[in-house]
Amino acid sequence: MIEKINDLITICIVNYNSSDFIINTLYCLKKLTKNQYKVIIRDNNSDKADFLYLKKEIKNFPNVELYRIENFKEIGSIAHGIAINDLINKINTKYGVILDADCTFLIKNWDEYLINQINEEYPIIGTQAVPGYYSKRASDFPLAFAVLFRTDILKKLNIDFMCKNPSEGLDTGYQLREKYLAQGYLGKILIGKNTREYKKGPFSNIICEEYYLDGFDNIFASHFGRGSTLGKAKYIIKKSEDGKIKKKKLLYTFPLIGNYFLTSKGKKEKKDWIKICKSLIN
Repeated sequence: MIEKINDLITICIVNYNSSDFIINTLYCLKKLTKNQYKVIIRDNNSDKADFLYLKKEIKNFPNVELYRIENFKEIGSIAHGIAINDLINKINTKYGVILDADCTFLIKNWDEYLINQINEEYPIIGTQAVPGYYSKRASDFPLAFAVLFRTDILKKLNIDFMCKNPSEGLDTGYQLREKYLAQGYLGKILIGKNTREYKKGPFSNIICEEYYLDGFDNIFASHFGRGSTLGKAKYIIKKSEDGKIKKKKLLYTFPLIGNYFLTSKGKKEKKDWIKICKSLIN
């Protein structure tokens, strides 16, 4: 365990076959973070090649701890929630951050800005559920894609990050909103925009989320979405005129050829997304 007395922030990331995304995030954090921080990564029994690649690459980042849970059988949202609960227990700094493997901050001193927004009334700030694409999730409180919080308050609230019913919006971290509000706390959000509709940002040619400061033109963060599956689900949905989500592109529904084209599209968009992230911060 990394122990540095001057660390102010602990950043928690779950890996499941998402090493390329995490290496990109570590690079962004190294370039853009003002305060002293450490990163703890839990690997949920990824493919051995993915884990070994990540283990090799993090040697370039001395403030990163990586540990692996062997023979971990859970998958999906359940596995993610178990991992976040575990990581939260390891935070011993004033502030904590939860980051999806395929979500990263993109503006210099992102941490200083978020910390300056924290106070007794608003002890948490982070990414918004994009209205229209997560219609069953409240968009007035941060989601656990990229969120910074006061550690003492989050631990006091005893939040369980396990999902309950994703189809009803009760996905990983759904208790954040209900437990904070029940104790009289509020949360600040980074405004979310989906690139299916918003075409003025740097990721306009890729299906993903962009996050912006309120009244601020520069992009603050981006979320590729479903990193370990290369976003396959998001390529076969389209928003209809009445605002509902419907399946689209019949080609993608065929078992063999559809999976091939989905994987190819996902690999290309992942590569492009990471390239844009690096160009923004450099």
